[in-house]
Amino acid sequence: MKLRYVFLVLVFSVFSIKAQNLLPFNWEFSYKKDSVFTVNNNVNLLLSWERQGLSYLTPSGKLSTRFKIPKNTNKASYILEVCLLLDVKDIYINGVYIGGDISNKFKWSANPKYNITKFKIPNDVLFIDKENTIEINCSNFSYTGGKSHNSVKFYAEYKFDNSKIEISFNSENHLFEKSSEVLFNLNMNLNSDAELDIFIRNDFADTLFVKNAFVKKNTKHFRIDLSKENLAPGFYEVIVNAKNMGFSGAVSWFTVNPTKIKNTYNKPADFNQFWDIAIAELKTIPPNFKVKKIDSLCTSKRDGFIVEMKSINNLTIRGYYFVPKQKGKYPALLNLPGYGYGFENLDEFLTVDEDVIELAFCVRGHGISDKIVEDKLESPGFFGHQICNKEESAYRQIYMDCIRAVEFLVSREEVDSSKIGVLGGSQGGGLALMTASLASKSISACAYFDPFPTDLKNHLRIRKLINGEIEGFLNFYNNSCDFKTAMNNLNYIDTIHFAKMIKCPTLYITGLFDDDCPPRIGFSAYNKIKSEKKFKIFPNDSHIGESGSKKEMMAFFKDQFKF
Repeated sequence: MKLRYVFLVLVFSVFSIKAQNLLPFNWEFSYKKDSVFTVNNNVNLLLSWERQGLSYLTPSGKLSTRFKIPKNTNKASYILEVCLLLDVKDIYINGVYIGGDISNKFKWSANPKYNITKFKIPNDVLFIDKENTIEINCSNFSYTGGKSHNSVKFYAEYKFDNSKIEISFNSENHLFEKSSEVLFNLNMNLNSDAELDIFIRNDFADTLFVKNAFVKKNTKHFRIDLSKENLAPGFYEVIVNAKNMGFSGAVSWFTVNPTKIKNTYNKPADFNQFWDIAIAELKTIPPNFKVKKIDSLCTSKRDGFIVEMKSINNLTIRGYYFVPKQKGKYPALLNLPGYGYGFENLDEFLTVDEDVIELAFCVRGHGISDKIVEDKLESPGFFGHQICNKEESAYRQIYMDCIRAVEFLVSREEVDSSKIGVLGGSQGGGLALMTASLASKSISACAYFDPFPTDLKNHLRIRKLINGEIEGFLNFYNNSCDFKTAMNNLNYIDTIHFAKMIKCPTLYITGLFDDDCPPRIGFSAYNKIKSEKKFKIFPNDSHIGESGSKKEMMAFFKDQFKF
């Protein structure tokens, strides 16, 4: 029987007290499947939900773990801190109700601030020097982008700092050219002797290496040498858990020779013909380019416009167009949007001082082009739209929108048509790859950040929730085709197959923590590009691109086009 009589103090804060955490990172998540049996999954709060197969598709369930309170704290007051990117229905300690009705949603920010909910726990609820249990009933696991901002801490109020562990790599950007070079250090500040558990997993979540060690309090560095593990080209996650008077830990990523990753994913035999037909269809539609100056988009350096054009299915597509005020010919950059994003925040274009033209293009279903979509591509989403009919795929239409945007730039007298670049991240990255390929005669440089849809075969292996999403798309269409047929259809929009046809200099930027569009899939495309190319790794970035991928891309285009 669960009791509900605890007095508590509830405080919201963005700061966490650095006291000894008595709760482990490892929890168990259980839920009912098909209302018949309970499924139990191990969950580590150091890792993103998605890396552990948890997402908005996951049923409601219960997180639980056990912990012990040392004897030397039995006169202290205790605090429970909760910061979880999900909806908390209620929390119980030893069967006693503590609180609930807490929600934290993901914030698209390089430095997000999440609310930490604090409870003061009465001593009569707790068992000193014995096993205690904590249970959190929860639902609606939030998107994370690849980094965990989750924490649940339980500590005594007196000032006693937690142990600290950092994972340190000597190699730049956590990149090793050879497996025989892989080693790193754990830098530690321990408050007592500790037990270390060290795990190495690949990006498919296969555990490849486990090491347990006992270290003394005065140990400052602990070396991990993987030079004899013969790690294949790929991406690897390091997870460290330390247990002494409490729990501390760290997680990081490294990569081994990613340019040698091999991919045998074959494109459909009629792939080129499929896209030749789409381009031929686009040519039958007069573009009807229109340009309208918008005062609110003008700055001291550039004039701003909204442009319109007709695309495949005779739909009107729009974008934001920025042109230097002084008359002349300028390089032009085609900015392509992420999934569902319509450049709602234009600050990045309104603060540009360089002499360059930019088109922030809203493909159908995005931004200012959204209202003219009559066939409701958002249901069941762009990726799943007409998944059983490749000729009606949303991406077949969206790709043609991008080609029309290139035609618009080529038609403008103010554009130096020998200096047209294309760029984007996430879906925009996939669109950039496709555009640089199908419009290779017009595109002189390409830059992309972790792309989509790219290398879908491996994407489904890494980000397993996509499998459930595809099953949902099929259900939406009453299972008019099977999963295999759906994957065959998606193979026609997989931008990995366009990479070989790119002829211009190309920059790829990736974040090793990205679990939305993980670096393996971006390198799968990169490794097929035959033209001049280079890559940049941000080892601590997620899909948010915390270090600023757009800044790196602009530096690349400045070097290419000399503006």
